[in-house]
Amino acid sequence: MLLCSFFKKLPKLTALFCVGLLISLASQAADLTQIKTQIKQQEQKIAQRKQEQNKLQSALKSQENKINNVIGTLRETETSLKETQKIIAETNRQIKSLEQQQKAQKAKLAKQLDAIYRSGNPNSVVEHLLSDDAKNNDRMMVYAKHMNQSRLALLDELKSTQKQLEEQKAYLSGQQQEQKTQLSEQKKQQQALQKAKNERQSTLNQLNKTLVQEQSRLDSLKANEQALQNEIKRAEKAAAEQEKREREQYAQKKQAEEKRTNKTYQPTAQEQQLLRSGVGLSGKYAYPVSGKLLHRFGETQGGETKWKGIVISARSGTPVKAISGGRVILADWLRGYGQVVIVDHGKGYLSLYGFNQAIFVKVGTLVNAGQKIAEVGNSGGQASSGLYFGITQKGVPKNPLTWLR
Repeated sequence: MLLCSFFKKLPKLTALFCVGLLISLASQAADLTQIKTQIKQQEQKIAQRKQEQNKLQSALKSQENKINNVIGTLRETETSLKETQKIIAETNRQIKSLEQQQKAQKAKLAKQLDAIYRSGNPNSVVEHLLSDDAKNNDRMMVYAKHMNQSRLALLDELKSTQKQLEEQKAYLSGQQQEQKTQLSEQKKQQQALQKAKNERQSTLNQLNKTLVQEQSRLDSLKANEQALQNEIKRAEKAAAEQEKREREQYAQKKQAEEKRTNKTYQPTAQEQQLLRSGVGLSGKYAYPVSGKLLHRFGETQGGETKWKGIVISARSGTPVKAISGGRVILADWLRGYGQVVIVDHGKGYLSLYGFNQAIFVKVGTLVNAGQKIAEVGNSGGQASSGLYFGITQKGVPKNPLTWLR
């Protein structure tokens, strides 16, 4: 009512302008409400997508951990199978040798028996033994006794060889049965591995659908990188505490032993490894795996995110080797990096090995240069197999190629 009276007091054109302005403001307010609703809906979709991504990442972690475990068991079975095959080969060699020995013994015995018969009628030997010629009689008695003892000894050897043959053949039969069981187990493990890989691929396909938009991928890369940094900090702290404890234990043991023996203490191989660890990285080292460089340090990974290490193409199952001695501070699955091993070399230097299909070391383990620590894979959601390799110094990523020859 007041608004109407207000417009009556205004000039006609002014009133029309004010009415138009009010209509425009009302329209803008409606548009703003609609935009806010759309933003809210979009935020809900993003939250739902992130929830779905987290669920799929959790499934991917479970599946790739299963692959890691199955491969570990499979490698043990393969090693055991190789040992069994060696034993079977050696047993077959021994059987062949015994059979040749048995053949030679039989031939020797047959030759002795044949010689007696060829000397004439066996009755003539008896007649000679019963003759009046004492010397001849003594000689023939000694000869007969010697021949008899020789045949008996040869028969005993033949029986012993026969027994050994039977034992070796029985042992071989047992080993062949063991081999059959191991081959059956290996087949089951290979089937389980293939099943886990198929499940992983299905999860990966679903996950990629949720990461269609570039921004979504960029956010995921940033989150993965931050999670890695947080995990490294936690692992470094735990490793430093373990290093301190072990060095204190070594110092106490050294002091006690030198006091007891009054001699300079000679550290064990493991203690020598402990003393050598923590010297940092210097010079040039062999590549952890051989292969073509797929991504270099500093290359764009997505948006403004860049590679903090290098990616080396290599076949799945290729051994991954530590570039230098140090302590394993992380051996676990991490989002975006898959099965990861991180080795602390001391003086703030860390080397990181990611995308593995299987890990063969545990946290706290001291490793040597060139030691197998993992196998190349495509874990962490990678499309192809390869190794992610990085080096950091006091938390700052460095170009790994500087340390590789």
